[in-house]
Amino acid sequence: MTAFLFAAGGAVAAAPAAVAAVDEAPPVLQGITVSPDAVSVAGIELVPVTVTVHLTDESGVEVVSEMGGGRTPYIALKRVAGGDPSTQAAELSLTSGTPQNGIWSATIQVPSTWDGQWEVSQLVALDSAFNRLDVDPPDTPATKLDVTGTHLPAVTMRFTPDPLVGDGPLTVEGRFYYEDTGEGIPNQPIFFGHDNLCVEYSATPNGTTNADGTFSKVYPKGDGYLQCVGILRPSNVTDTPAFIVVASRHPRVRPVVTATASRTTVRTGTKVTFTGTVVPEGYSVELQHLRNSAWRTVDSAVVDDRGGFTLDVTPKAVGTYRYRVIVPSDDPELVGVSETIVVQVTAPGATTPAGAGPQAGAGHQAGGGSNSGGAGGLPITGPAAAPMVGGGAALLLAGAGLMLAGRRRRAPATQPES
Repeated sequence: MTAFLFAAGGAVAAAPAAVAAVDEAPPVLQGITVSPDAVSVAGIELVPVTVTVHLTDESGVEVVSEMGGGRTPYIALKRVAGGDPSTQAAELSLTSGTPQNGIWSATIQVPSTWDGQWEVSQLVALDSAFNRLDVDPPDTPATKLDVTGTHLPAVTMRFTPDPLVGDGPLTVEGRFYYEDTGEGIPNQPIFFGHDNLCVEYSATPNGTTNADGTFSKVYPKGDGYLQCVGILRPSNVTDTPAFIVVASRHPRVRPVVTATASRTTVRTGTKVTFTGTVVPEGYSVELQHLRNSAWRTVDSAVVDDRGGFTLDVTPKAVGTYRYRVIVPSDDPELVGVSETIVVQVTAPGATTPAGAGPQAGAGHQAGGGSNSGGAGGLPITGPAAAPMVGGGAALLLAGAGLMLAGRRRRAPATQPES
């Protein structure tokens, strides 16, 4: 908008109007209260607690979706005593006033598994100019919550088989019970989650416990992704499940490896290509050569999106070579191993036997050995040493070992929401 000024002599001059000041200040926290500030909760009951935040801002506080999920404004409650470390978030809604001067609040359904002392440890809010407030509110009695939880629920979870072989059927089973009495929680609606559904998206019960608190669910095609089972409670974060109690863990998986050699009789200096698949996909593979009774890695690759791989080796001496493809693992029970493929190498000018084409190997039995070079080493001209082969197979078929984390860090067998 332009203002017109009359100058001496009747001339008219134009002057720019004052430009409105840009809001460069983040929202201001005027106060926080937690009400009630102390509650007692038993079993699988829930008790409502309301957190109220007074915010002011020149341009107005706005509800903004965060890139990592959830919406602002929100507060975080942190357990500071009385239990394992835990942080729980709650998104705030405008309940009175205006975005420029308003009261924002969230009502949290507090479970008994929150037993301990909590305090508001974070407040995040953005205004319409995207100025961001991210603070740890002052430590005052008004920002604290004491929870006395009794008759706490708990849950166990296990997988069958353990380890899972390839992508075969996987059974998730266990029991919900009360810690103090050991009594099962009967006919309780529960939620079975898989992979990101354990931590993302809204959740509704999709299972029920038996009369003794036990549960069981069969996945026809298993994998190593996160599995969880828990008792839900109302969530205070958009598209994120919340639990009274939950168990989550990654199944242990021993991959099934198949491998085929492009030729099984070649002359020295001829490349041999090994192709095959790994089930389930998502692993790296190594081609190994048996030399001096030890398996030595001669090539490696990353499995593609369909579980396929290609590995190469060029034998340089005459003799009989034995190869296998493995999916390595720190846990011997989880090493995936193909069957051994024998390649006969002849001197240049020697006659190649008719029909010496590809040879396939498939399986998941184990073998021991070191992972050093050997692509151009001396061949094995006799059968593999029996003690080494037998010892390697026994190592892989031994009883179940410690549970290992898969793609994500596993959670304890029993835990409140975290």
